[in-house]
Amino acid sequence: MAPHTSAPTPRLFDVTPADLTLEAGARISPHLVRGWWWGPEEDLPWLQARARLLSEDEAQGTTPRLVRRTLAEQHHALERARRRATTRPSSRIPTVLLVHALTGDMRAGGEGGWWEPVIGPGRALDPTRVRLLCFNNLGSCYGTTGPADEGFPGRTEDTRFGPAPALTKGNLHQDERHLPATVTPWDQARSILLALDALGVEEVSLVTGGSLGGMIVLCLAALAPERFARMAPIATSETASAWVVGLNHVARQAVLLDPGYPESAHRGLELARQLAMLSYRAEPGLEASQPRPPAWSSRALYPVQSYLEHQGRKLEARFDARAYLAQLGAMDHHDLARAPHGGLERIRASALCVGIDRDQLFFPEHMDALARKLRAHGRHAEHAELTSLHGHDGFLIEWEPLSALLTRALALPSALDVPGALLGTARPPSERTA
Repeated sequence: MAPHTSAPTPRLFDVTPADLTLEAGARISPHLVRGWWWGPEEDLPWLQARARLLSEDEAQGTTPRLVRRTLAEQHHALERARRRATTRPSSRIPTVLLVHALTGDMRAGGEGGWWEPVIGPGRALDPTRVRLLCFNNLGSCYGTTGPADEGFPGRTEDTRFGPAPALTKGNLHQDERHLPATVTPWDQARSILLALDALGVEEVSLVTGGSLGGMIVLCLAALAPERFARMAPIATSETASAWVVGLNHVARQAVLLDPGYPESAHRGLELARQLAMLSYRAEPGLEASQPRPPAWSSRALYPVQSYLEHQGRKLEARFDARAYLAQLGAMDHHDLARAPHGGLERIRASALCVGIDRDQLFFPEHMDALARKLRAHGRHAEHAELTSLHGHDGFLIEWEPLSALLTRALALPSALDVPGALLGTARPPSERTA
């Protein structure tokens, strides 16, 4: 792949896709999506015509910025972000779509980006050679419409399943008036597809992401098989297991039992994050990074306790409790077999399915099984295992092997180049993303 031109600095932008009806029945309107772009200089006129680039003041800092907007602020943002032209992106520049994990944001690369060490000129994902895009997931709180925004629908608007159940003593159901509307990975994938439509991006050379991001990758490839040439789901699964749903259930209770929920569930969010961190990190990595101290005291925290408290405080300072519940729910409801028009058999993209050997959240055999199933459907599917003492979070830590895997994914044969491979799979955008 020959280089194009020099790459300017990465930019954040807002785009206004069509409104969206969620899988459970609630309606997202207005529908705003915040994205991140990094690519060749010649790309900028297209992006400026299709989206509103955020100013340096709006995009300042190297850590995620929690966004809470009134309805008036949302409508103002909607008006400012409306596209002014139908300029198409250059077809000479391949598009690579990155999808972030549960509490990540759209800033995949650049200073503070969650994949910063593998993104940049001369690196595996090189913005002088490809167009890099990442969107904040629907239902999060970093600029895409989510529960932190005024007017986001509540669980009572999950009309597909009838009225909310009456609550009785001992009932495990929660008061739905205080819960966000259900968001699933299918909804998050359709939000991304609508954002790509709004930008005029029709084909994606590679789509990749880990954990919840990997779930969304699979949904994207199943919903719009005619658009994705390659995919690299990492540390995820075809369906959320009982293990994953159970861990999320306990984390959810910690948030909901906080007396400050929903506006200020400080300790509940911290505890939920602490539980999550224990599932993200494997025992060998924790033993190496948080060893027992040589001296003992009944009043001193062990290093791992201090580590968990630190991680909890960090998330509480940058995330919204309702958005956290929405993202946990999305992970719970992941099931590729529940595709609106067929599941795994719809996927056409060549695949590199990456497991992590010590992953304690999504066990590595899930990715091996996924590759085998795709091959059984006649797809080009490879399996790889990333070795990491740290377990699930290895895809955010092990930069050299990850770089090699991304380079390998980019070199997979393109499913879009195979004559007849997509025969009968394409549908009009209105059906594909409605």
